[in-house]
Amino acid sequence: MSESQVDMDVVVAKIIALLIITTISVLCGLFPCRLFQFCAQRLVKKKRTLDYMISSLKCFSGGIFLGVCFLHLLPDTRLKFGEMLTQIRSHSEYPVAELLTMAGFFGVIFTEHGIRSLYKKLQEITDRERSEWNDSEILPTSHSEKLDGSELDDQSINSFTKEDLIQSHETHDKSFTSSEKPNKDDLDIEIEPAPLQDLEVKKVVSELSRGGESSKGQMRSALFITALSFHGIFEGMVLGLQSVESNAWTLCFAIGLHRGILAFAMGLQHMRNEEKHSTMIFSISSFSLLAAVGIIIGLVISTGAQLYVDVNVPNAILQSIATGTLFYIIFFDILFKELDGNKDVKKMSCVFVGFSVMAIIFAVTRH
Repeated sequence: MSESQVDMDVVVAKIIALLIITTISVLCGLFPCRLFQFCAQRLVKKKRTLDYMISSLKCFSGGIFLGVCFLHLLPDTRLKFGEMLTQIRSHSEYPVAELLTMAGFFGVIFTEHGIRSLYKKLQEITDRERSEWNDSEILPTSHSEKLDGSELDDQSINSFTKEDLIQSHETHDKSFTSSEKPNKDDLDIEIEPAPLQDLEVKKVVSELSRGGESSKGQMRSALFITALSFHGIFEGMVLGLQSVESNAWTLCFAIGLHRGILAFAMGLQHMRNEEKHSTMIFSISSFSLLAAVGIIIGLVISTGAQLYVDVNVPNAILQSIATGTLFYIIFFDILFKELDGNKDVKKMSCVFVGFSVMAIIFAVTRH
């Protein structure tokens, strides 16, 4: 054990930041429920304006994260790797920090595509099983009663089997197709190449509510939860790994703003879809706890790094990977979806303002 001691001010700041981010996420997620109770019609009429405001706020948070990554996380990660190389007496000038950052970036991409592909395969298998089960019951009750009757002669039976059975089969296929036709939200999830962080928890609830219909639904639910937790945990881990109190507060502001916007958008979507309150509460609670789990993991590791020399290696590695995850969130989860190229100057200005705010904050806090 080294002579260094744990900086309790940093630990307290991280715990308070955890509570702040979780509270903001919960309140922002449940706030649309109160809005729809008092001004539902006005929100429906102003749907396009409200969506544009949310999109602009997401671009602002994207600029915030750009400033955090380029003005703090990358330099801090280089510093941590420099200290680690000095401890192991290595004089290599290879950019290990940047390499691991890109490893985190590409790791998120390939992991996400793997989860999406596996989810679609499980869904196809489940739909095929459901289709086969329904095809085995295509014979309607009225015709089956006629078949059981003794007054039917051979000619009527032949006529039924050739004409009525085909007609009943076509009718059943139409009704089955209409009942199994996915709604618009399902099509967006299955076809649109959106980041898995945007997959709403209500899909998990709908799969779990089917109960014992198929074990594939339960497995798909687990995949959804894994996908949802993948980004949020690393996002919180960035804050938990900080070793300076001012940096912890700065990241609390950045992550709290981003999670609050996403939670509000999620709650608003639930209210528009007229979901049950239990589904909404489950969604917001699950979403809010993701960053908290990441903060706790980062807090434990960073505290160990202050006490034990051999913990500096996983500390530096995890911060590099978490930085790469933030890059993915910035460019794919926010800017790629919200900017639609560079056509909208107002949203581009929101990104610039967000970056400028973080530039000013770091200039003031670091003197």
